[in-house]
Amino acid sequence: MQNFKFLFLLLVFFVTVGAKGQAVVATKKLTIKITNIKENNKILYVGIYRVGDDFPAFDKYWKNIKVPTSGSSEIVEFEVPVGEYAVAISHDLNGNGKLDKNLFGYPKEPFGFSNNFKPKLSSPSFSDCKFTFNHANSTISIKLID
Repeated sequence: MQNFKFLFLLLVFFVTVGAKGQAVVATKKLTIKITNIKENNKILYVGIYRVGDDFPAFDKYWKNIKVPTSGSSEIVEFEVPVGEYAVAISHDLNGNGKLDKNLFGYPKEPFGFSNNFKPKLSSPSFSDCKFTFNHANSTISIKLID
């Protein structure tokens, strides 16, 4: 009888917490408006990063989306929980699936960061580009740097 109670409590725990052992976290829609797009029919890579992610590595994001361009601006949306994030965007003009850089490491293709941070001599840090996403702040705008 004691084993049955233990198994029942264990089952209730897993149902409550979830099959992966993670609590369910409420999400909200984060809208990102991207402007200054110069070429259509190319792919925008939009990555969202959390504290501790390898920001701004364009292949080490927490969540991402690929968007074909069709105008001078695009809108993308992510479902994310309230918290601190940073966004990095690259516009793949040559279709090779990466952000091409020059000899000095500066991007040769358009790119952008949350807070419209413009790097000078090095890549930005997460703290340069971080923003707080909450119920009052659900839309950000990023202007691509070309």
